[in-house]
Amino acid sequence: MINVFEKVRLILNQKYSFHYDQIQPEVKFEKELGTDSREMLELINDFEKEFNIEIAFDAVEEIETLQDAVDYIEKQINSKKKFL
Repeated sequence: MINVFEKVRLILNQKYSFHYDQIQPEVKFEKELGTDSREMLELINDFEKEFNIEIAFDAVEEIETLQDAVDYIEKQINSKKKFL
């Protein structure tokens, strides 16, 4: 199975230059990583491309922590598998 957390962590580290120590499940994108709305939309786009999913616009507002993003991505991946 895909380790979503590790892939998300890799994206944050390589593309956005966050240090691995900063990238923990409980970390809040805006408050602790300083991600503004433009960067968050870029991140969402990167997640969509990496995992071949779509993230609903209204879900973006609910994704506050790294764990929220991982949970949402896993849910999308699992629901996609049901239709295959």
